[in-house]
Amino acid sequence: VWEVEATLKPGKRHAVPKRKYYYDEDNWGNAIIDGAGKLMNAMRKADGTYRTYDEMIKEGIETKYIGAFNTGPITTPLDINTSQGSPCAEYNYGVFTAEVEVEVATGKVKVLAMHCVADPGPIGNYLAVDGQGYSGMMHSIGYALSEDYSDVKKHATLMGAGFPYIEMIPDGENFTVEYTQTPRPSGPYGSSGCSEMFQTSDHCAVINAIYHACGVHSYNLPATPARVKEALEAKAKGTELKPDPYYLGDDFYEKLDYMKANQL
Repeated sequence: VWEVEATLKPGKRHAVPKRKYYYDEDNWGNAIIDGAGKLMNAMRKADGTYRTYDEMIKEGIETKYIGAFNTGPITTPLDINTSQGSPCAEYNYGVFTAEVEVEVATGKVKVLAMHCVADPGPIGNYLAVDGQGYSGMMHSIGYALSEDYSDVKKHATLMGAGFPYIEMIPDGENFTVEYTQTPRPSGPYGSSGCSEMFQTSDHCAVINAIYHACGVHSYNLPATPARVKEALEAKAKGTELKPDPYYLGDDFYEKLDYMKANQL
């Protein structure tokens, strides 16, 4: 849930100069549609024209309306034992492909092309969705090849953290997003969210492309030249590098065993 505070712009007039809104991500649009519809109905005259603010005040018509949308009836919580459920009202979908070249002498990787086919539902503003798409794909290339936040001091700036430069990003016909637009039953005007989808698996496409190019996996991200070269050298010796184990706490597996034995 998002909390948004709106303040009236200087020189402008409104019934409420300052207001807080609470939005459920990806479905708050339905609440806006509901509230706006109530306001439009109140503004509408018998002849089909609309009252001004002053006319509404003069006639004693309410100028403030609250829009609401409840996702409860169309969602199910995650099961505490199985983690299965449908906690979101709608979902967005996408598939990514990447083409890379690997300089085997150094391990340096360059993304030559990346393409996406996305289904966020009916699109109301192509510029906004394109912006989410291309920036998300750019971010994912950086996530796959250069971005690192493990050292708080070294990686405290964009440059230090490996923010991707423009030369790392494909362009033109080699960097594309196409859309299918399947209406969502409960989405605002049939749409769904889109930003998360564009940063879900693009980096996986890059990592898989590296494997198809030279036969090695870079399990630890980012796939820096040093890591790719290390994997190539291991392959030449007939071995394979394994991913570093994740540290999830000293008692992580004990807690898992307890949860399995004591299901709710």
